[in-house]
Parts: sequence; structure tokens; C-alpha cells
Amino acid sequence: MEREAIIKEVEKILEPILKAKDLILVDIEYKGLGSRSVLSIYIDGKSGPVTLKECEEVSNLLSLELDARDIIEHSYVLEVSSPGLDRVLKTDRELKWALGKKVKLHLRDGSELKGRFKDFDSESFFIELGGEKVEKIKRSEVIKIKLDEV
Repeated sequence: MEREAIIKEVEKILEPILKAKDLILVDIEYKGLGSRSVLSIYIDGKSGPVTLKECEEVSNLLSLELDARDIIEHSYVLEVSSPGLDRVLKTDRELKWALGKKVKLHLRDGSELKGRFKDFDSESFFIELGGEKVEKIKRSEVIKIKLDEV
């Protein structure tokens, strides 16, 4: 099975597991080759940070389902964790997860912009600065965007 097909299948399996635990999927990564493959699942709580116990529970349930369905033909390492505060937000799923959170944008001109992440579209990010003004920043001006919740 192709890498993208595996990710889509894992997402389908995860959906009911996460829904039952009131958790959300932030990202899925599947890297490496053969027995050196790593399947990384990043989850978060809807009402607060995900706990270590919740990660362990999701890992156990997902592992059972993956073993039963045998969608990954070789051995691999399964990791289930929080996305972490230092994570670079790359995908639309991650950006959607970050809505309403404090973020830091690293801009091409070397400056940084901090504010609350209000919205995004295919061309821009919308950041609330100083609690009232929403600034439109072109995606092409941004090198990376990260959480700034510390």
C-alpha cells in the first residue's frame, strides 16, 4: 500500500477512536522505509491539552486495529503524542487546529509577528494584533508559523 493510502486508512481508523475520547487529530506522518518506518500520530484535546494517558489509550486502540487490518505490511514504530508547542504549522488541518491560539509568524524580511490566529485562506493568514486589529499577512511573506502559547 502506498504511503498516502496508508495515511488515509489510518485517519479512517482513528476517527471513531478520537471521537469517543473527545480528542482531535492534528497530523499524521508516515516516514522511513521498511522496518525503519515510523507512524506518528499527533492529537490534542478539544477542551485542553491531551494527557499522556490519553495518548497511551489511543496508541493501544489504534495498534490493535492496525494489527487486525494489516495495512502496513512490515514492522514499524507507532508514536502517539501531543503536537507540542514548538511545532511548525504546515497543513490546513494543523492551521484549523490552531485557530484562536496565539501564534508567532517568522517573516521573510527577518521580523516576527505575534498575535492570535483568527483565520486563513489559500493566500493569507489573518492575525489579531493587540486584541482588536486583525492583520492580513500573505502566505508568501511567511517562512513559518508556530504556536506561541508559552
